[in-house]
Amino acid sequence: MAELVIRPLTRIYGNAALRVESEEGATPRARFSAFGYRGFELMARGAHVDNLVPMVSRICGPDSLFHQAAACMAAEEALGVQVPPAARTLRELALWAQLFERHAVSLALHSLPDLLFPASDPGLRNLVSIYRVDEEVVRRLLSLKSLGTAVLREVGGRQVHGFNFRPGGAIRDLRPESRESLAERLRSGEALLLETARLVKLLLRRSEERVRTAGSIDGSYLAMRHPRGVEIGEGEPALFVTGEEGGEPRPVVDLGSRLREEPSAHGHVVYASLEGAGELRVGPLARLNVNGSYGTPRADDELVEVKETWGFPVRYPMVAHALRMLEMIHAWEKMLALLSGPAEGPLGGGLSVGAGKARAYLEAPEGALVYGLELGEDGLVRDLSIISPLQFNLRSLERSLAEAYAATVREGVEKTADVLQMVVRAYAPCVPCGVH
Repeated sequence: MAELVIRPLTRIYGNAALRVESEEGATPRARFSAFGYRGFELMARGAHVDNLVPMVSRICGPDSLFHQAAACMAAEEALGVQVPPAARTLRELALWAQLFERHAVSLALHSLPDLLFPASDPGLRNLVSIYRVDEEVVRRLLSLKSLGTAVLREVGGRQVHGFNFRPGGAIRDLRPESRESLAERLRSGEALLLETARLVKLLLRRSEERVRTAGSIDGSYLAMRHPRGVEIGEGEPALFVTGEEGGEPRPVVDLGSRLREEPSAHGHVVYASLEGAGELRVGPLARLNVNGSYGTPRADDELVEVKETWGFPVRYPMVAHALRMLEMIHAWEKMLALLSGPAEGPLGGGLSVGAGKARAYLEAPEGALVYGLELGEDGLVRDLSIISPLQFNLRSLERSLAEAYAATVREGVEKTADVLQMVVRAYAPCVPCGVH
């Protein structure tokens, strides 16, 4: 039996390892192992609902606001609280800003070295090497990242672990001059954003053979569907199943009763699935395949080329790099629209605590984030459950790794190991969220 072990995996969020086992004539078995159990679901028990939001924010820095928002949504549903429109707009603005920022970091630090230097020594494939060869590319991506950071800092109160949001609303609004300043700063980055999107698409076309041999995904795609296109805070969960006649996404009913979790024998990330849905994929590919378009002009213009090159539905994991870039354009358009909307209105008051139970679904940058919450009459948390994108994607990730191994094993161990890490980065797994 042949065995390939990569420990640690590099250029991902968190610490993880990879093991592939293969026997002659048998399908390879890939195992993605991540460790670091932190017990947030247990720590939250007995906490007051007011303290839940800042607590879950610490699960993950890059996705901190999405955990806050999911906890707020679950608490609001459990207590029957309506969020004022002005507060809901602020929350949505902050979420788009964090998605924009997170995708920019993922592309600049994790993915771009693979796209720019696919044949180089892995030791040279990093941000420092890119800076030495083409300083402008690095400056471009980090400048884009700063656009999202500026909005996030102003709307959330600070750029990491913001404090402006609570169950039922927000604490403070944006001043009109802040809205104008942020909108002007975003508009100044338009050309840079579109140029970078074209660069990412060009680099993927240049590596077309590698993209097509790094696995493809058939099965079910789970994402939020909305008539306007891709949304992260509004809509209903829907499934798109490749190969089905008609190819229309179907609503997910009884989400809570259909969710299943299964412990992994090789790590702390628990497999998550949806009863009757088969192998799931969530994240940028799923959001596009479920909705068909983004729903904003510039993002949809850029999408035309992606569909022409890679087909639709999009099934290649590495094309997610291009879709993250297109989601940044979409987020940029959404942020501008939200900043130009009404700037006044109530932001919500304190909560009247009581018993309740609810489940909230949110689109985090890498896919479905599901919070289940049960509160007692005293407002204390009786039970909290969290299912993160990595949990939904884990089986699909391992199958993609097995396919990529089978396709490249004859090229030698070093090349195979290199391609397997590229596949992992295409999924952009967030280990802190996965092990929570």
